[in-house]
Amino acid sequence: MARGMSSYSMTSTFNGYASDYEEKLLNTVWVSIVGLEVLMVLAVATRGLFRRFSPHLKLPSR
Repeated sequence: MARGMSSYSMTSTFNGYASDYEEKLLNTVWVSIVGLEVLMVLAVATRGLFRRFSPHLKLPSR
């Protein structure tokens, strides 16, 4: 425990359990981050598929 802090003041400010509002907020943030990551993976996969199956333009030789 840090110097100058009694166990009473520490337990009165932090009891180890998040409030309902905090839990909902953290769940929303977590789901948003996972959703963003899924969108990024889908975008890269789609881009790769388009590059693979799109007709390649041939440049005229000189």
